[in-house]
Amino acid sequence: MKKHFKDILKFNEWANYRVLKTLEEHVPEDQELLKLYSHILSAQIIWLNRIKDLPTSPFPVWEVYKINELSSMTEESSDNWNNYIYEHKFETFEEMIFYTNSEGKKFESTIREIVSHVVNHSSYHRGQIAMKLREKGIEPPVTDFIQYARSK
Repeated sequence: MKKHFKDILKFNEWANYRVLKTLEEHVPEDQELLKLYSHILSAQIIWLNRIKDLPTSPFPVWEVYKINELSSMTEESSDNWNNYIYEHKFETFEEMIFYTNSEGKKFESTIREIVSHVVNHSSYHRGQIAMKLREKGIEPPVTDFIQYARSK
């Protein structure tokens, strides 16, 4: 199970960097695209902070960051998630996490559910970014998992 989570988080990192590179090269000032990519990274940071029982308030879920901020956030988020998974001492990822969402509602989810959600959530919004890039006449990067798996 641990290998699976290492793989999907490495995929998520790979896909995020591909999107970041495209944004840097083609539309570094587009607020709509920056908002979606900012949301991906904010959510990744918030979810890891929930797992670690750290404050989530410094990272508003829909804050729009500048492209240079997104670059460092991408690196930091990837490093933090990878370090967490590599250092995680259990194999099942079934530990229950108790947290409060951004609306103040209390929930509980397993680490397995959270990691799966983070990767799927990121993929969903990368798809939105791809659609908006196409609308602007820009070819989006391929971010499919199978493409990642083939490139390893």
